[in-house]
Amino acid sequence: MKTLFRVLLASFALAVAAGAADDTTKKNCGCACCKGKEVCCCHEGDAAAKAAVPAGHPLKGVVVDVLADKKSLLVRHEEVPGVMKAMTMLLRVDDATLASVKKGDAITATLTNEDGAWWLHEVKSAAK
Repeated sequence: MKTLFRVLLASFALAVAAGAADDTTKKNCGCACCKGKEVCCCHEGDAAAKAAVPAGHPLKGVVVDVLADKKSLLVRHEEVPGVMKAMTMLLRVDDATLASVKKGDAITATLTNEDGAWWLHEVKSAAK
């Protein structure tokens, strides 16, 4: 019985050691989304951690319309390299942005895709 216990305890110790060795892959990899974090969200395998840090893309455009009822802006934007061609599309924004932007404003922003919807963050006025 003691021998079986020792074998199980040794097996457990090996499994814990292997898991600890594997933890090194979870350290911050230095990518842009992990900047300033102790654990790398890219390697965690945790969908919630990845969703908390959506990839952002710089966007330049002009507000065609403000649609407060949809909490969105209709924006005619330039190409977002590697993401989408230049087009006019509905983009979600927060309440503060809705209150501060008006039709015809030239803007710069960070474009993100969150749960299948395109959002604008850090919206700022830009020279036309």
